[in-house]
Amino acid sequence: MAASGSSKSSPSKSAQERRSAQREQLRQQRQTELRRQRTVRTIVIAAITVVALVILAGLGFLIYKSTQPEGPVPTPAGMSEDQAYLSFGAPEDSGKPVVEIHLDYMCPICGQFEEINGEDVQTMIENEDATVHIVPRRFLDSQSTTGDYSSRAAAAMVAIYEEDPAAALAFMQLLFANQPAEGSAGLTDEEIWAYAQEAGAPDSVKATIDDGTYVRWVREVSDPYADEKGAGTPYIEINGTPFEDWSTPGALADAVEAAGSGASDGGGK
Repeated sequence: MAASGSSKSSPSKSAQERRSAQREQLRQQRQTELRRQRTVRTIVIAAITVVALVILAGLGFLIYKSTQPEGPVPTPAGMSEDQAYLSFGAPEDSGKPVVEIHLDYMCPICGQFEEINGEDVQTMIENEDATVHIVPRRFLDSQSTTGDYSSRAAAAMVAIYEEDPAAALAFMQLLFANQPAEGSAGLTDEEIWAYAQEAGAPDSVKATIDDGTYVRWVREVSDPYADEKGAGTPYIEINGTPFEDWSTPGALADAVEAAGSGASDGGGK
């Protein structure tokens, strides 16, 4: 009888093992399928996100284009249509050195330029030691989450310059002193106007800033001019020759002084 009972338990144990193995196999299959579904879902969500971002970018561009007035590019009073810079300091026909400075108001390296050379530039403007051309850029528009901070800040600079160049310089200094991080949304229009007021801009400028009147000038005149030179930001020229040693304190002022001395010597011969 014992032998008979033993022979009956063996098949039962084997059947349990098979069922257990089948359950484990099914469990593994379900886990594999769940992982596959999660992977597919992740891929689909990522694809939808990319498509949505592309659509939003396209809509943003279309909205910008649709809100921009057609016709000639607005040009600040007193400037020719092809003038791609704001002029400060000595008159254009003075024979003084011409210093050209390209700046993007979100560019952190431009912030360093201002920190190192801002006072020297201010001095050469006030003393008319040089004719200083400021070229406002929109180089980092794509790096702001709004997609237009550099353009808005530069356009505000132009609007203030049209009414009061001294206030424009003070405004530029405030923009750098309160510079937003690269990759952020940048300053709001309200913050930009607050700094314009602090710089002494007249109230009449507000409407020009709010309307983005000179955004087209920045994008269609100033920026293409800089692109033709292959210039990034900051970019500095003295009498048409690139100057790269601006990160050495005092080097720019010394170079401008030397250029002025050379011009004086040349004029005396």
